[in-house]
Amino acid sequence: MKLSKYSFVIKRGPDYVLYNCWTEKMGVLEERLKEWLESSDVNHIQKIHPEFYNYLLREKFIVDNEVNEVEEVIKEWKKEENSDSFGLMINSTLDCNMQCWYCYEKHKKGSDLTIETSAALLKLVKKKIQEPQFRKIHISFFGGEPLLNFNTVIWPFLVKVDKMCQEQKKLFSTSMTSNSYLLSNDIIEKFLSLHTNKPVLIQVTIDGNEEMHNKTRYLYGGGKSYQIILSNIKQALNKGIKITLRFNCTNNNIRTFVDVLSDLSDLTEQEKSNMTIDLQRVWQDPFRSDVDMNYEQLKLRKLFIQKGFIVNPLRHINPSRCYADNDNHVVVNYNGDLYKCSARDFTSENREGVLTSDGKMEWNEKRALREKLKYGNKTCLSCRIYPLCHGGCSQGKMDRERETGCLKRYTDIDKIKIIQDRVEFLLEQFV
Repeated sequence: MKLSKYSFVIKRGPDYVLYNCWTEKMGVLEERLKEWLESSDVNHIQKIHPEFYNYLLREKFIVDNEVNEVEEVIKEWKKEENSDSFGLMINSTLDCNMQCWYCYEKHKKGSDLTIETSAALLKLVKKKIQEPQFRKIHISFFGGEPLLNFNTVIWPFLVKVDKMCQEQKKLFSTSMTSNSYLLSNDIIEKFLSLHTNKPVLIQVTIDGNEEMHNKTRYLYGGGKSYQIILSNIKQALNKGIKITLRFNCTNNNIRTFVDVLSDLSDLTEQEKSNMTIDLQRVWQDPFRSDVDMNYEQLKLRKLFIQKGFIVNPLRHINPSRCYADNDNHVVVNYNGDLYKCSARDFTSENREGVLTSDGKMEWNEKRALREKLKYGNKTCLSCRIYPLCHGGCSQGKMDRERETGCLKRYTDIDKIKIIQDRVEFLLEQFV
């Protein structure tokens, strides 16, 4: 037997924490047990402390000498990639009613989902619904601003998919990323009339308090949006729509989100339970030495939790892999271009395939490259934090295709800090 390459012993106060970054199992060690574990002969532990040895074996802190742990990790990931759910993200338009400075997409007037693409999408969904592998169908909408053509494009499409899923007894769900400026009561009621197996989810972004938000998220030609968006969110929460309220944090707005707490103070406990707050830093925001973003976000999260809100944890590293790595997830542009990643400009140069008129997905060499690179390079495969980091998303791996070292440019010190932070995060969940 051997110590798993993914097992770490971390000093924490007077004790030592044993942590495996693949299984995410943990245990507290006395110094005597720590010394036994770090000895070159782990089999010796079986003789002197069989109970401890059996625990280590059961929780995979130690593994058989012949086990290739990297292969085991990738094997499990491949199972996850071929789940029983088919996910379809649709850009119903690349047009938008807002002008946010950090938006990476080029807005395009008149870019509604074409009749031809809509028909092809329905054929694609019908094929997937009929495949025995899939029990669940999830349709999400992105853009641009999808509510711009909800009644003319999205709603007729959803009604047809809903009917197909009912007929084939498949579970159906839907979600949307929207600024929610146009989220009317009529749209909410239409969402609620669908036969979904879980509540409709809408992700909405707030950019600080009213003053800061209106400076960032304003209408084309001018016009404030904060109060209308907040009112629409509250109406949706009251009707049972789930809202992920994303706080787009910058150095300039981070301290103003405390005012948003006051603006949400009239929510009932039930309405609060329908909302999750997600604090995310705008990646284009330049570094400023006078603002400690991590500290400010932690303080803000604690404040909202104290008032009964659900707030996503702040993580230094997230072991979850990107939806773009899932074989059964695809992004389809309004014109039928295929993508895997939604965090890129939807140009013909970036597309990874096309949707044919008969509902088939024809992929190109970019998709093949993504598949080739998505498990990382040789440095990734030999790394002790591979299950946690996995070299980042497949899009990042494509962008750094020719690099041979650590794709995240982590030093050994960085990796130990990542492990320590992950241990603290996991322990926090038990408090």
